[in-house]
Amino acid sequence: MDEVIKMQQREYPVVITDMKMPRKDGLSVINAAHELHPETEVIVLTGHGTLENALQAFKAGNIFEYLLKPLDDIAVLNTIVARALERRNLRRHNRLLFEQLQQAYEELKRKSEALIQNEKMSAIGQLAAGVAHELNNPLTAVLGFAQIIYEKLRSRRPDNWAEAEYERLLQALENLMQGVYRARDIVGTLLRFARTTHPEQRQLVHINQVLHDSFVFTEHVLLRQGITLQKQLAPELPPVWGNAARLQQVFTNLLINAQQATPAGGIVTVISEPSDDPKGVWVHVEDTGEGIPADALEHIFEPFYTRKEGGTGLGLSIVRQVVLEHQGQIHVASEVGRGTRFSIFLPAAEVEQLHPPQAVEVQGA
Repeated sequence: MDEVIKMQQREYPVVITDMKMPRKDGLSVINAAHELHPETEVIVLTGHGTLENALQAFKAGNIFEYLLKPLDDIAVLNTIVARALERRNLRRHNRLLFEQLQQAYEELKRKSEALIQNEKMSAIGQLAAGVAHELNNPLTAVLGFAQIIYEKLRSRRPDNWAEAEYERLLQALENLMQGVYRARDIVGTLLRFARTTHPEQRQLVHINQVLHDSFVFTEHVLLRQGITLQKQLAPELPPVWGNAARLQQVFTNLLINAQQATPAGGIVTVISEPSDDPKGVWVHVEDTGEGIPADALEHIFEPFYTRKEGGTGLGLSIVRQVVLEHQGQIHVASEVGRGTRFSIFLPAAEVEQLHPPQAVEVQGA
């Protein structure tokens, strides 16, 4: 059987070859051994030794030894083969150690990034709670005074006011109250966010509420850019067990990505729907933007990979990390010039999570 075919079928720790053979020369064997099994040690044993083919042999691959025939003492060859095996085993051991070290480094890097992210979330939560509480009281006062003035004016127009001026003032007060209502919605969202920013804090989460909270932060940006936000949220969704703030971060990131990829006049659509097999919730965020090239699609979840100028490349890697933390799935489909669709599946809460055991008071005797 051809020597190269043999090496394709199995790995040989040591290969001994001549430089000249009836059907094949030694260089082709050396090249094949080096390409197929880089850790294989090659010993050249030849009766056609020249300086030229010795240089060719060492240039072709990792030659352990170059010997000339006739070899009078077979013990010499046995010793060389033993040394070659020892070096091959040492190289393999070093490779395995390097792979383990690399895996340990990647795991340490992943945990370090997760720890940094968790600390950021905790700090953001504390800041959000402080801002929300500081804003809530003055907003309530502004809204209360605006409502009093509005009701007073609406009940009776002052005699010395023109009709047009009167209507403009009423409209301005209505706009003021709408602005305060919106600000209070944002404050409420900040408070909900602050309560759930500890990464280990899990509770029953209603996905549509999380989506509405994400809309509070992103919808006005989309509208200002001339992008239509379509919401197709199923009314009956099973709750999931998770961290609401972390999930809000997922959907907010996806909406911001969609906004940045979609030109004015485009459409961003958010769909939520139940899933029976497996039991859970699907959320789709799709846009009519520029799309993602196929060669970039496989890299978008990698940390620090970005196609945007000034981007950090962390947004989608965090999205994927949070989804996996919730035992979920994330899929992406994109077509250049037509848009992108992100689909996220989150499993429904288990029965024991829906109905946690209640504490029972035991009366003493």
